[in-house]
Amino acid sequence: MTNHEHERATDLITRGPEELTGLDAAWLESHLAACSECAEFAGLIGSTEQLLRSVAVTADPALVALTQARVRARAEQLREHQTRVVLISISFCIGVLASTASAWLWWKVGGWVVERVGLPVSIVGPGVLLFWLLPAIAVAVLMVVVPTPLLEKSLMLSPAREREGEIR
Repeated sequence: MTNHEHERATDLITRGPEELTGLDAAWLESHLAACSECAEFAGLIGSTEQLLRSVAVTADPALVALTQARVRARAEQLREHQTRVVLISISFCIGVLASTASAWLWWKVGGWVVERVGLPVSIVGPGVLLFWLLPAIAVAVLMVVVPTPLLEKSLMLSPAREREGEIR
C-alpha cells in the first residue's frame, strides 16, 4: 500500500463516520480490512472518542457567575449604544427640521428687511445666514454649558430604564 492511501484513510477516520459519503465509507472499510496499522488507528480513535464522551465536563461556579456578569454587562452596553443611536437620530431629524424652518423664516424676514427698510442685500444676507445657524449655535452652547454627566444620565439612560420598567 502507498503512503497516499494511509494518509487518505487517516483523514477519513478523523473526519468521523457521519461526514463520510457512501464511496468514501466503502473505500475506508475495505482499506481497514486490509491494513492493520490503519485499523489499529481507527480503533484507538474510537476508544478515545468513547473515553472523552464518558467524562463529564462541568464549569466552576465562579467561572459561570463571572461569565454571566460579563454577558449582562455587554448586554447593557449594547442597550446603551442602541439608545444613543436612537437619540442621535432623533436629534438629527429635529435639527434638520429646525434648520429648515428657521432658514425659511429668516429668508422671509431678510426679504422683508430689504424691501421695507431698504438695507442692501450684502448686509442682510450674512444676517440671515447667522440667524439660520442660530438653532445649531444654541444647541452647541447648551451642550457646553450643561455638564455632560447630567446630559448622559437624563437623556441616555432614561429610555433604557423605561424598557426595563425602572421609571424614576
